[in-house]
Amino acid sequence: MANPLLGEVFPETVEASFSRDEESEALVKAFFQIAERWGLSVDETRTLLGSPGRSRFYDLRKGSPGAVHGISDDEMDRLAYLTGIYYALGILFSEQNSLLWLRNAALPQAGHTRPWGTEPPLVHMLRGKIEGLIDVYRYVNGLRGGL
Repeated sequence: MANPLLGEVFPETVEASFSRDEESEALVKAFFQIAERWGLSVDETRTLLGSPGRSRFYDLRKGSPGAVHGISDDEMDRLAYLTGIYYALGILFSEQNSLLWLRNAALPQAGHTRPWGTEPPLVHMLRGKIEGLIDVYRYVNGLRGGL
């Protein structure tokens, strides 16, 4: 469309996003790297992913295109929250302190309350419900000054 003030021509649409398949490939790959860095067991990793069946889980871990491209909206949301948590923790803490924060029930800083109380954030996330991931994501994002 021509801009009458500047005389420039702009494309009708700008394709700046990734396809769902590209997004899911990146999120799955990142998730399994995060799970390894966090020292999660297979059962913990499966739980955070929404408890897929064992064969599906291993297909995802291998990066099998059929499994990766067929992830559900719930799995995409979980992966997005988990990578967001990892990113925010990386801003707030060293990798070692991120692990300590996830696994320990240390009380929050003065003036901060956590929706899950005093249990470790990882325990809250491992209850298996997406709300646990959302709670932790919002909390760490708030700590780092995000929205």
